[in-house]
Amino acid sequence: MTKGSGRGRPPRRRAARGSAASAFLAALADSARAEDFGSAIDALLQDPALPHADLAGAAVALGEAVDAIGGPHVFPVDGPALVLVTVPSAAWVAPVTRVVRCHVAAARRGRRRGMGDDGSPACVPGDGATKHPTPDDRAAEVAEALRLGRLVVGVSQDPARLLPGNLVRGAERRIALAPLDPDGIRLAVESATGEATRCAIPERLAGSCEPEDLLLAVHALRGADGSMARLERLLSDKLATAGHGPRLEDLHGFGDAREWGLALLADLRAWKAGGPGSPRWSDLESAILLSGPPGVGKTVFAAALARSAGVPLLAGSLGQWQSARDGHLGHTLGAMRTFFERARQAPCVVLIDEADSFGSRDAFRGGHRDYGVQVVNALLEHLDGATAREGVVVVAATNLPDRLDPALLRPGRLERHVRIGLPDADAIAAILRLHLGEALADADLAGLAARLIGMTGAAVECVVRRARGAARREGRPLAPSDLVGMVAAARPELPRQLRRRVAIHEAGHIVAAAATGAPGPLSACIDADGGAAWVGIGEPQGAAGEPWFDSRLAVMLAGRAAEEVVLGDVSAGSASDLEGATELAVLMETRLGFSPRTPLVAFAAAGPAEALRMPWVAAAVHERLTAAYDRALDLMRTHRRELERVSDRLFRSGNIGDAEIRRLLGRRFGRAAGWVGGRHR
Repeated sequence: MTKGSGRGRPPRRRAARGSAASAFLAALADSARAEDFGSAIDALLQDPALPHADLAGAAVALGEAVDAIGGPHVFPVDGPALVLVTVPSAAWVAPVTRVVRCHVAAARRGRRRGMGDDGSPACVPGDGATKHPTPDDRAAEVAEALRLGRLVVGVSQDPARLLPGNLVRGAERRIALAPLDPDGIRLAVESATGEATRCAIPERLAGSCEPEDLLLAVHALRGADGSMARLERLLSDKLATAGHGPRLEDLHGFGDAREWGLALLADLRAWKAGGPGSPRWSDLESAILLSGPPGVGKTVFAAALARSAGVPLLAGSLGQWQSARDGHLGHTLGAMRTFFERARQAPCVVLIDEADSFGSRDAFRGGHRDYGVQVVNALLEHLDGATAREGVVVVAATNLPDRLDPALLRPGRLERHVRIGLPDADAIAAILRLHLGEALADADLAGLAARLIGMTGAAVECVVRRARGAARREGRPLAPSDLVGMVAAARPELPRQLRRRVAIHEAGHIVAAAATGAPGPLSACIDADGGAAWVGIGEPQGAAGEPWFDSRLAVMLAGRAAEEVVLGDVSAGSASDLEGATELAVLMETRLGFSPRTPLVAFAAAGPAEALRMPWVAAAVHERLTAAYDRALDLMRTHRRELERVSDRLFRSGNIGDAEIRRLLGRRFGRAAGWVGGRHR
């Protein structure tokens, strides 16, 4: 059948390379029934004649190994026997076990003689994911199955440690699976999609392909070519993540996150060494939440930590687990469980990307509430230190930390939260040097870094990569002019009039923050996308009162106020400021107890958009924002001289740091304010 076509036509795929692989694939197709699927919809989407991709991969790998020692008959169906199957990793245990069951069941159809109670083989999987029953506990099961005349098949990546001793010692046939090669992967994809393909996975990637990769990438609805393309991207990312790259010690601009990681590395070395005085795993702070805008390096941090620790990095996300099959609750929870079981098999660093996609149980609504609550509950269970997380370091990453369920941040789970901001000039210079390596050893990176302020670490890396590409295409070594040219391309000059407006806007935020006593640091820059100001507001001491939040509102609106005071009009450049101020004002009116009308009522589950549908909330928010804007206008008029001084400097240089800002404003500017502010009514 062609890609996306209806069911019923014979699949157009190549024949299996060996008789065993053909037999195993046929057995899978023969065993597929609609009740194997999670729902009728799932059964329609996945042709029962086409095996799931992970099972197809297991069938091909098992077939290759069996053909080398005599074909499918190594699994006798007419009497007791012991067969031992060694697989490349724990990820292969479950799918290979399923293939063996299907094959033996198909081979027995039509035979009169049984194999014990129901004729099914006694499969003994051992992947190390569970501690009970122990291999010794299962030895009695093996003996009883043999007494009943059943075939016993053990499947494990480490039979001597994870399977019963009597099975390992008495095995009459031993089968060792090798990782899939490019031809094997192609056959598995063709079998799972029903289509032939001329595409091939590169040899360097094929060896890292596991059943979970096939399950994530391959589906009949994508077709063979589409599935192969997605699989290659997935394996490339997997190899890049686990391969060469910076170690944690090489990273710059990660602040407290880097310090946490370095301390953890020291603790890990002590934990591994053992002996008197060594820490227990429960003594280690082994989980962290990293938040920040896209591109600041949250994933890079996790990979660097894994490299420094000398352990694998396993990356997962809710989207990945939902895409393993059809997103049904049972399949999603199963994929999540498989992921964490795999993590527990050996020391590793686990990256949970886009952690905000799980949401908070307080915010779920309607028919999706039960689904969302159960997914979050499962994640909490897997992260709980009480559920055998020994040897597993967890790094969760999010752009939106406020959307996480609060229970995720409790002790024993993601107990440390570090916000990663954009790198400063020193960190950018260090990032440039890291990615330049030994090239351009005499280049003035400080000057270039100053022009790149406001860019993420990923964007800075891209500048270096493009500079190298320009030199490579001309067949010459990298030159300083290549880097300078790419910096200029990444930071083109704004038109003079627009640059002036941006400088005034950002200076407004800076002056308002300093005038209200914000502790800093303060900085601002102008780039090709406009401008940005960084205001270190600090954290409230104890329980912040209403004046503390009112000052934040005034600072948020001060950029717009500066434009009005200096230029006489306002631009559309305040959209994000208005959005942030509105969200904070809604929070003050509906959850923090600062509403004069209903101070004791909290709309804990209402988001800003939902709350603003209530007329009285919208009116109160508008009144509060109007008062904050009036205050911002007063600040800009009162400190217009300082405003113009800062904006002129920013206009000329394109960036300005805390030390220079404090010098321009004067030593005592804003000291008396104490970062509070008056009431707005």
